[in-house]
Amino acid sequence: MLETGTNELEIVEFNLSYKDKQGIEKSQSYGVNVSKVREIIRMPKITEIPNMPNSIKGVFELRERIIPAIDLCSYLYGQSDLTNESKMIITEFNKLQTGLIVSNVSRIHRMSWNKIINPDIVQDYDPEKNSIVGIIQLNESQILMLDVEKIIADIEPNSAIDSGGKDLAFSKEIKAITAEDSAIVRKMIESRLKAAGMKQESFHNGLDAWKRLQEIAEHFQKNKLDVTDYIDIIITDIEMPKMDGYTLTKNIKSNEILKDIPVILFSSMINKDILHKGHAVGATAQLSKPQIGELLHAIRLILKLE
Repeated sequence: MLETGTNELEIVEFNLSYKDKQGIEKSQSYGVNVSKVREIIRMPKITEIPNMPNSIKGVFELRERIIPAIDLCSYLYGQSDLTNESKMIITEFNKLQTGLIVSNVSRIHRMSWNKIINPDIVQDYDPEKNSIVGIIQLNESQILMLDVEKIIADIEPNSAIDSGGKDLAFSKEIKAITAEDSAIVRKMIESRLKAAGMKQESFHNGLDAWKRLQEIAEHFQKNKLDVTDYIDIIITDIEMPKMDGYTLTKNIKSNEILKDIPVILFSSMINKDILHKGHAVGATAQLSKPQIGELLHAIRLILKLE
């Protein structure tokens, strides 16, 4: 088990086999956070459902639950590599279980979040269209970290963000720092919080958010002002390149100037099995995506707004 707040993660490495434009067989390594993986199984019997997107192969039963099966190769490359040797990775996030069909599963790697390179180093990279959130250089190969939330949202848009509570608006302007690496999710959160009356500074990862918070703390110390003149609340994802949400929260709660600022962990990874990790680093509240209505309600309660 990983110690909370050390900025480390474990990833499951798996492969997808496909043919390039010249018809040459290729294989690419991908990764997904172990925290989102429930188990890895052999291919189950899949029941096809008519009129579904090509990447959804159907559904299967696992422990009395009906789970959708997504062919990742079909989604990413437009071609299926489904064989008797294929494997199924059962993921759970956003309170949903999904089966991801892959060619094979290699191993588990433990590493620091700061080893994950932001894919925007690639020319013409569009975070709103691409399903890669990080690149890991491992020996002579690269592992591409998948944005599985975006993939599920592309296939089933209603699973991305539940914008319930649209009638909720804050009684005063709230200043926030937000950290979220998924471009699609970040855009939806920003839009909904702005509509509720929140002024926010948004960051793509925990490290950039932490650097900004350090600037605020230094400015506060120098000018002897109230830190809440700059920020009322912090909302952060957990799974982010460079610095994860647990480490960001731990840093905030260890800082004499920033420690009293409420921190909400808003992540697809939140479930009853990992709540203790957020408690360990001092999180004020922990909420699971996609319930943005619950997020707005929590902000009102924490800040004692009318």
